[in-house]
Amino acid sequence: MALPFLCARHKQHVLCQPEQAIIDIQNAQLSGEALFKRYQFAQALPYLGCALESASLLAQMYNCANKQQIIQITSLTERLYSTLHFLGEQSAAHNALIQSINLLNEILYSDDEYHDLALSCITQLKNLALQHPPHLTQH
Repeated sequence: MALPFLCARHKQHVLCQPEQAIIDIQNAQLSGEALFKRYQFAQALPYLGCALESASLLAQMYNCANKQQIIQITSLTERLYSTLHFLGEQSAAHNALIQSINLLNEILYSDDEYHDLALSCITQLKNLALQHPPHLTQH
């Protein structure tokens, strides 16, 4: 199940204005990380979620990703996972991991140039999932 953070209008903005979307992603990521570091997880959630969904849309739109996008998707996924976990939303946290792992798998098999990086990022996200298995964290 996809975690929706962007409304249709903002998705359209990302797709029609990718250069501006990159700036918006960076701003949202910075805002979300600043709130996360102040333990304001509920306030950080929409920023991190929108940034990750926008970055994922851009990667899917061009059916490829560059090194920076792969690293950004991975770091945003880690931060979103942690945020959701701290908010007690373990199922949503694991869904976010699965979505990003699936996207990175697409990149892994479609782009030889970034194969090793994508594989490393997938491993990193899988290791994060193993730290909090869903059957151990559900109430």
